[in-house]
Amino acid sequence: MDKRDRALLFRHRLQTALQTAGVSRSALARTVKVDRSTVSQLLNPETARLPNAQVVAECAAALGVSGDWLLGLSDFPERAADLLAGSLTVSEAPRAPVDQQIFEWLTEAAGYKVRHVPATLPDMLKTEELLRWEYAPHLGRTMEQAIGASRDHLNWMRQSMSDFEIAMPLFEVEAMITGTGYYRGLEQSVRQRQVAHMLA
Repeated sequence: MDKRDRALLFRHRLQTALQTAGVSRSALARTVKVDRSTVSQLLNPETARLPNAQVVAECAAALGVSGDWLLGLSDFPERAADLLAGSLTVSEAPRAPVDQQIFEWLTEAAGYKVRHVPATLPDMLKTEELLRWEYAPHLGRTMEQAIGASRDHLNWMRQSMSDFEIAMPLFEVEAMITGTGYYRGLEQSVRQRQVAHMLA
């Protein structure tokens, strides 16, 4: 794209951002700390003037858009941080047997790439022994139901068209292997079989 085309696109997008934000040229000039005539020149269809990087950045910040979008380097007016915030959601959910909330999310995301970052080892990756140890003291349904549901979820994941990625904190895996923290009291043989199960 040559300078004239980029200047035309910049002018159009700056005008669009001004209208969307409901900001006047004078208000933009004050916020950006430039003369009103500078803003007028940027919006003048008779000139092929592009501002310096500082002015682009200040205009973008004042209007809530990205500098890349103003310059035609991106098709998305949102700032990178806003795009990231919109694509990342963190919800609080009480811990439940077989991670029911997670399974519901996975069902909704069928066919998409799914990245799951759990705080603890997901039930669908646990052996029956680990599930029995973990849920025996406070399970609201039978142990066989919990284990069966966990097995069903794992089988569903294996048959799904989605691409799954589970990223866990290393300290959680280390705690399970060494029997520390949450896993204190879990027999070493159970932990060893859990590791073998995860590596299989």
